[in-house]
Amino acid sequence: MSIDWGPHTKASANKLADAIREVAKEPRHHKLADRAAAGEFTDYSDAHVCPITEAYRLCRQWGLHSIADRLASGEFDATKEESDEWAKSASGQEIARQLPLEMRELLGLKLNN
Repeated sequence: MSIDWGPHTKASANKLADAIREVAKEPRHHKLADRAAAGEFTDYSDAHVCPITEAYRLCRQWGLHSIADRLASGEFDATKEESDEWAKSASGQEIARQLPLEMRELLGLKLNN
């Protein structure tokens, strides 16, 4: 897994991990929290095609329904600050370079020099 850590990404990862730990009752719940803290389920992680959907699936499968509901409601979605952080990162810049100028302008992506 590759993740471009910055303060906003770390905050998003920790928010989900803390929520899972609050309701964790089984060892696998704590392991899921550790995975969340490592950034595996943040919106800009490349560990899964859709990291939030994977976290939702696992929470439902393992009985963490309250967390799954919070995931579905968008509580743990990336913030604007996290999006901006990612856009400046190496992976964000790589994606931006692949987009036509018009698309970059539409999305507000700027290339670093």
